[in-house]
Amino acid sequence: MANCYNCGCDIDDGDKTRLCDNCKKIILPFVKFMDASTSSAVRRLVSNEQNLRNVGVTDGGMEYLLKICEIHDKKKLREREEREASKSAELAAEQEKNESKDYSEVELPMDAPLNLIRESYGTYLPAAEIILIIAGAALLVWSVYAVISTVSIDAPALAGGFASLAGAYGVDVLRKIKKDLSEIKKRFR
Repeated sequence: MANCYNCGCDIDDGDKTRLCDNCKKIILPFVKFMDASTSSAVRRLVSNEQNLRNVGVTDGGMEYLLKICEIHDKKKLREREEREASKSAELAAEQEKNESKDYSEVELPMDAPLNLIRESYGTYLPAAEIILIIAGAALLVWSVYAVISTVSIDAPALAGGFASLAGAYGVDVLRKIKKDLSEIKKRFR
């Protein structure tokens, strides 16, 4: 006669689970729901240990469940690895299929610079910045003069001054972007 892994009582030698009928009612529900969890079975066993002990699982039953959980996790890992290997084989086949088409690679000579940004686009940015700063300052001075001399605010001149200074800031930002892009061009030659 064999002994139940959980309670140690005598059971038939032919019983594949090696659990008595009472212990099957306690332990097998946990085993049935191992696939339902996304976490590993061992982790789930550890987190539910106290609950299992409360319903009557002994040290022998916990060892039994641990072995089952380890086997289950190894099986799931093997299946996942097989799926990943299958996916990577499919991706490799797809990539090979795509590469077999008549694509020609274009290679730039290392000594030829990339002409991503034409110099004519940013040639007059410093001059535009200076003109906008002068215009903005002149309009603001005119607004202050108008307030002092006529005790009224020249709103268009004031707005124009602020707009010119904002435009000067925008031009400065564009000039810096152009400089940064030329640095990027130098690094990727």
